[in-house]
Amino acid sequence: MDQFGSIRTPDGRCIVIEIDRGIVSDEVLLKTCYWFSRDFTCETHGRNDQLAEVVLTPRDSTTVADPASTKDAFITSAMDFALRERIETKTSGIRDVLLAKAFSESGVLEDEPLGVFGDAVEEAKTDGMFKILGNPRP
Repeated sequence: MDQFGSIRTPDGRCIVIEIDRGIVSDEVLLKTCYWFSRDFTCETHGRNDQLAEVVLTPRDSTTVADPASTKDAFITSAMDFALRERIETKTSGIRDVLLAKAFSESGVLEDEPLGVFGDAVEEAKTDGMFKILGNPRP
């Protein structure tokens, strides 16, 4: 089994994919299943603490899905969602500061957000194309 799981087709139509839960969270697995739900019915089963099993059954009885390409597409989507989840977790603080600063400068918020907001390197450049001008000069 590779790091993303094996694939088997028990009845010729269903595609069963084993997913490593250490790489893909349950939420990511559900998002991926939702993404595929237009063309497949998706069932998920927790085989144990490390593995989840996804059973994809084509919605159209005349459609015969290629198991290998379907697995590749499912894994690619799952990895995309997992990466997005990790990036969101790591950058949520920065996003919150940027939103707070934008709302405070637009007059939507009554008070300025706490803390120093600015990029000292860009503010020091006299000809910089990008400046965050949020800190008053002493």
